[in-house]
Amino acid sequence: MPDKTTRYEQVALRIRHLIENGVLKEGDRLPSLRGLSEELQVSINTVKEAYWRLENQNQITAVPQSGYYVRKQPLLSPAHSHVDPTQLDPQEISLCQIFGAFQDAGRSTPEIRLAVAHMDPAFWPAETLGRYFQEAARNHADEAFTYLVAPGSRALREQIAQQSLSCGLDISPDDVVITNGCQEALFLSLMTVCEPGDTVVLESPIYFSLINLLQQLKLKIIEIPTADDEGISMETLRFVLENHPVKAMFSIPNFNNPMGFAMPSWKKKKLVQLLARYRIPLIEDDIYGDLCFGPRPEPCKVYDSQGEVILCSSFSKTIAPGLRVGWMLPGKYIAQVNRLKTLINIANAAINQIAVTRFLKEGGYKQHLRRVRRQIHIQVEALRAAVLKYFPSGTKVTRPDGGLFIWIELPDAFNTDLLYRKAVQSGILFAPGTLFSIQNRYNHHLRLSAGTWNDRVEKAIALLGRLCKRMQEGQTEGDLRLAAPQREQKESNLLFP
Repeated sequence: MPDKTTRYEQVALRIRHLIENGVLKEGDRLPSLRGLSEELQVSINTVKEAYWRLENQNQITAVPQSGYYVRKQPLLSPAHSHVDPTQLDPQEISLCQIFGAFQDAGRSTPEIRLAVAHMDPAFWPAETLGRYFQEAARNHADEAFTYLVAPGSRALREQIAQQSLSCGLDISPDDVVITNGCQEALFLSLMTVCEPGDTVVLESPIYFSLINLLQQLKLKIIEIPTADDEGISMETLRFVLENHPVKAMFSIPNFNNPMGFAMPSWKKKKLVQLLARYRIPLIEDDIYGDLCFGPRPEPCKVYDSQGEVILCSSFSKTIAPGLRVGWMLPGKYIAQVNRLKTLINIANAAINQIAVTRFLKEGGYKQHLRRVRRQIHIQVEALRAAVLKYFPSGTKVTRPDGGLFIWIELPDAFNTDLLYRKAVQSGILFAPGTLFSIQNRYNHHLRLSAGTWNDRVEKAIALLGRLCKRMQEGQTEGDLRLAAPQREQKESNLLFP
C-alpha cells in the first residue's frame, strides 16, 4: 500500500528520531523554518506544521524572537539508551571497545584508564601542538589539507631518521613509511608477509589486540613461553621453527606488553640470526622503546642485515595518541607496504604530520621525552608499591625498566576474570590475564597501566585489594577456583603447550 504519511509528519518524525537518539539534545536550537525548508526541499509551511506537531508532543518549544529549541526529554527507552559498559564481556568484545564504551558514556576516569595504555592528558604538549596546527592551517593550507600519499611526509621521515640514531639505527628517510598509528603498521606488516592459514609465532603472554588482529586475519598462532626478565625461550622457538611451517614471528622486545621486560642485546642478536637462518620475517613492535627509565635499548632491527625485520612504532605514547602518527621500517618489503598502504587509506592527515615534524624539530621533543620518562618511572613505582601494599600476601609484581605496565601474579587460587566482574561494577577497569593468550592461561594474572597516577587511582588499587581479600575469604559470589570462561579456540590455531 502507498505510504499515506504526510510530508510534515515525515519531517517531524525525522527530527523526533534525532532527539530520541541523543543527536539533538536539550537546549539545542533547531534550524530556522526557511533553513530547514531549503535543506529538505519542502515548503516553509511544511516545516511550520512539523514544528507545531513536535510542540504538541512536548519535544520542542518556541522562544519568541529566537527560534525553536529542544525541550528536556524523559529518560531514554532501553532501545535508545547507551550500552552499559559494565555489562560487556572482555572475552567477547575487545577491551579497547569496552574502554570506548566508557568514553561514549562520559566515564573516561583515571580508574578506567588502568586497563589501557592511555597517558595522562597532562603529558600531552597540547599548547605547543595547538599553535603548530593553527599556523599550519593559516599559513600553509595548501600543504596542511592535501593528500600526503605513502610513504608520507618527507620532512617527518627525515626527523624520524635523525631521532633513530639514539637507539642505534642508521636509516634514511627512504626507509620509513608513515602510518596511522602503530596498529596500522602491524596490520600492514601482517598483510604483506602472511596469507590466511599461515602460522605466526608469538611471545606468550602477548598484547590482546594483536591476538584479535591475527584471528581476524585467519592466521594460526603458536605461543612460545616467555620469561619476565629476558623474554622468549630460544630453545622452544628453535624447536617450533624446525617442526612447523612458520611464516612470521611477532615480538615486543623492548618493555614488552604486558610483562615489561627488555630483551637483552645478546638475545636480540641471536633471535634475528635464528630467524634469518629460516628466512622468517620478524615483526617488531617498538612502541614503548622510547619510554625507558635508563639507557634507550636498541631494537632488534639494529641486527638486521637482510631486511627481514619490520620495525613498527608510533608517537602515540610519547607525544599524543589522538595524532595517530605512527611509522614503520619495512626493510625489503617497503614496495609492497607502500602499495598496500595506498590501497587501504591513500594517506594520513597531512596537518598532523606537519605538527609532529615541527615538534620533533623545534618543539623541544628531547626535553619533553625526558620529562615523560621521569614521571612515568615515578608512576610505575607508585603503582607497583600500591599493589604490593593493598593486594593479598603472595602477590608478585614485575619491576620494568620502561614502558607503562606492570604484570601482576596473584596466588594460584585467584581468578582475575571473576575479579574483573566485581571491579567493573565499581567503575574500575583492568586487563585480566586470560586476554593475553588464546589458551586457558594466566587466569590469576592481570595487567595494570601506570599512564595516570593520583589519589583516585590509589583508592582504586586499594579497592581492588579489598575485593581480592573478600574473594579470598569467600565473601563474594562464586568460587575462587571456578574456571574462567575460555577464549574460543578456533580449529585453525596451533597451540604449543
